[in-house]
Amino acid sequence: YELIRDDRQVHLAFIGPGDRDDLLTGFEGLSSQSRYLRFFSSMPDLPDFITNGLLRTDASNHVAIGARLVDGCGRVEPPIIGVARYFRSSDSMNIAEPAIAVVDKYHHMGLGKLLLRRLSRIARINGVTHFRAPVLSENQRIKSILRSASAEIVEQDGAVMIYDVDIRKSARAPRGVLTRLLSVMLDSDSVKTP
Repeated sequence: YELIRDDRQVHLAFIGPGDRDDLLTGFEGLSSQSRYLRFFSSMPDLPDFITNGLLRTDASNHVAIGARLVDGCGRVEPPIIGVARYFRSSDSMNIAEPAIAVVDKYHHMGLGKLLLRRLSRIARINGVTHFRAPVLSENQRIKSILRSASAEIVEQDGAVMIYDVDIRKSARAPRGVLTRLLSVMLDSDSVKTP
């Protein structure tokens, strides 16, 4: 178990096909703005192809971690209140695209950071060295922080910029600018990251 900022415990665990209902219930807790920043669309419902993609994992090339609250008796409660996932690039085995979503009610509590740390640790164990994160070009705050973290723009496609983040650096310097960057990105849900 891990603690979030209000001293509640959360349980982080791999998710799979049996977590569909908890995932869909959690999605309902995302505001249209959070949906837009995460999916680049304020979709009213999570389409089946995205849901199925989130739940078809293999613990190596495609990893998804869900966060649930733990009650006072130590029982894990539905729904899923945050998800971190990555899928490995078909171009390079050491690059993965991350994405994280946290239900609005739990923004600014450190849950995104907890999810990212766990996801990054699993990615490094599986040989991933870089996350490639798509960011909306209108997101000036995150772009500025990414520049200060020495993240590189590797591609731009219209309103979306693709940043490369070396996750090995965050492992070596846990209090560095990269950690601050990722904390801001995830706690504010200002960037699309699985």
